[in-house]
Amino acid sequence: MSTRETTTLVAGALSALEPEHRVVVVRAFYRGESVSELSAALGLPQDVVKARLHQGLHALRHALQENGVMEP
Repeated sequence: MSTRETTTLVAGALSALEPEHRVVVVRAFYRGESVSELSAALGLPQDVVKARLHQGLHALRHALQENGVMEP
């Protein structure tokens, strides 16, 4: 699989996430924001941010495995 194909599949998997999951995953991993920073910026308790991050990463991992980008 080429880098372009992988990039397209990752972008597609990210865009398929529920919006509340996508925002925390993108901000945590692409912007490097901490849970406390996300909590303050989004006006959510830290436990909610952690749960959304966990759920979002689980869904992303599952989508990437289904598309052959990651091994199970």
